[in-house]
Amino acid sequence: MTQSTLDLARDNMILNQVRSWGVLDEHILELLRRIPRERFVGAGFEKLAYADTALPLSGQRVTLPPKLEARLFHALNPQSHDRVLEVGTGSGYLTALLASSTEYVTSIETDEGIAELARERLRAESLDNVRIEIGDASKGWVKHAPYDLILVNGALADLPESFLDQLAVGGRLVCMLGKQLPNVCVKMVKQDGGIVREELFETEVPYLAHGAPDVCFEF
Repeated sequence: MTQSTLDLARDNMILNQVRSWGVLDEHILELLRRIPRERFVGAGFEKLAYADTALPLSGQRVTLPPKLEARLFHALNPQSHDRVLEVGTGSGYLTALLASSTEYVTSIETDEGIAELARERLRAESLDNVRIEIGDASKGWVKHAPYDLILVNGALADLPESFLDQLAVGGRLVCMLGKQLPNVCVKMVKQDGGIVREELFETEVPYLAHGAPDVCFEF
């Protein structure tokens, strides 16, 4: 696939997927133009990097579609001084967007192979304000808290209170919640007086490892 074809696919993705879903911030659109998503997908899937679809990562893991990644990024409203917790590194593409817009990103991944591939991709883009650590962050990651932004790249049946404990005052958290499909994308802002919650849109994404609802058996 030629670079000009990829460039056209990227422009079409921005116009027909991202802008049409209300993401109009020019800073975000410029990042989407500048960071080559085709370098963050598996070998052989480059031609689908800008298609409105999930792509395989490893095992049952998949990437989020590009328009959903852009919408989540937009909801976070990242700023240059923000310190970020990303739960679920995945391909590393959203990590790259965050690292290009904030002070520092801590990204937590359960799969060492996926994590190492993301590290390589981020190094290739000269993004050195990221650390990818291995572990279960389904209840947050207290090690480097508090965070100004928290993004959960997978659905959760319920949001543990520990996430909000790890969020700085003025901080924003974006996640997908629900015990059944579709999930609801929720934004929470921590203020001195408590948490302001906003439901943004419905979507269907896989549950985070250790974040799925309990299985109930009926007889």
